[in-house]
Amino acid sequence: MTMSVKQHNLLDVFCNVMCNKSKIRFCGVINSMGRLVGGSFKDGIQPLDNDLQRQMLYMQSRIELSLKSEFNNSLGFVNYVVTYRDNVVIINIPSDSQKYHILISAERDSNVNEIIHDVTDLFKEMEGMSIT
Repeated sequence: MTMSVKQHNLLDVFCNVMCNKSKIRFCGVINSMGRLVGGSFKDGIQPLDNDLQRQMLYMQSRIELSLKSEFNNSLGFVNYVVTYRDNVVIINIPSDSQKYHILISAERDSNVNEIIHDVTDLFKEMEGMSIT
């Protein structure tokens, strides 16, 4: 499934809005194949890893959400997955459609609940604008 120019633009707008928020280092939209389809680092932020490591992180985050979805019927849907690392916090939030998920990298001392709330509210608005 290929994305239209409009869909790419909406995803980039979404990620730019999120990257303008305090403490967020990176916002990306990952497709069902584990590929980055929109997003970027906040201006002035130096990535802590290289391109290959980031591609592996995108795929790993997709696989993690897929594995967790095996229990959706008995436990309910995954709302988000948060991983605290020494240098950053990684937040994975699946979209309602399950076609995409949002990957956020934020400063370790970020307010994770606030970020999750902002992402889910904004992404629902964007999904209504046909990014799925």
